Amino acid sequence: MAIAALADPDPQCLQDAAALVSHPDVVRASDHRELLDAPLEAVCIASPDTHHVRQVLDSLAAGKHVLCEKPLTRSESELRDVIEARDSTGLVVAMTYQRRYDAAHRTMRQRILSGEFGRVTAVTVYNSEDWITPNRGTWRHDPERCPGGFFYDASGHQLDMVMWATGLSPATVAATVSCAGTRVPIRVWGVAELAGEVPMTFHFIGDGHAWREQINIHCERMDFIVENYRPKWIEDGKPVEIVPESSTLGADAEFVGMIRGELPNPAPPDELWPVLRFTNAALESARTGRTADC
Repeated sequence: MAIAALADPDPQCLQDAAALVSHPDVVRASDHRELLDAPLEAVCIASPDTHHVRQVLDSLAAGKHVLCEKPLTRSESELRDVIEARDSTGLVVAMTYQRRYDAAHRTMRQRILSGEFGRVTAVTVYNSEDWITPNRGTWRHDPERCPGGFFYDASGHQLDMVMWATGLSPATVAATVSCAGTRVPIRVWGVAELAGEVPMTFHFIGDGHAWREQINIHCERMDFIVENYRPKWIEDGKPVEIVPESSTLGADAEFVGMIRGELPNPAPPDELWPVLRFTNAALESARTGRTADC
């Protein structure tokens, strides 16, 4: 696998990216559409959030497989458009939710979904990082390009992991939002109910001082914990890291395997509905001051 083409509307960013690529004849373009005629098998989309759908659709129309950064979209109609285009072209569209490509997270999910520990009874989600200082003056503080701010752009990792690992979809959300002096949501907290009347509490803090996370998934006969990307469960009354039986390949290597037809797609767009609906319901609840249905 080799990087053969790059596109970025910022000349300096394009130059900096090209300097990191070993391919001597890398194609450079200011518009993503200019490079879709290049002899590429696939593209990786890592642009500001609201550009993703248009670039995915253009890439599929040009016959390219797609690995796309999350989040894809907050629009249900746009998500349907991507799924339909993927189906009509027969090409691969995969999202970069890293936990779905990690062996320890996969093992945790398998054990939860197996039912051996009973049903899920409660969920708590916490995530904190400094999303203010490094993002001042960038698109991440621009509501036109990152309309849900820290909650939409960053906290989708934790939300996707919960829905994916438990197999539960959200039912209702009651949320409060603070923009913390910016124009986008930075702090979001509240309560939710997942399918089967499973309670969930959440607190996403985008003006913290260090990255930290803790996710707790309580089952009838086991507690599962994710602390700073490390899945754990309880042995002899203490949290112990989950040791998977297989190794982790990572999103890039697995994406190549998907293109070759050797590996399944662990993060297809079809599975984005729960996070999309949770996100929209939470922001709607914060706007109206009422609990929102998902």
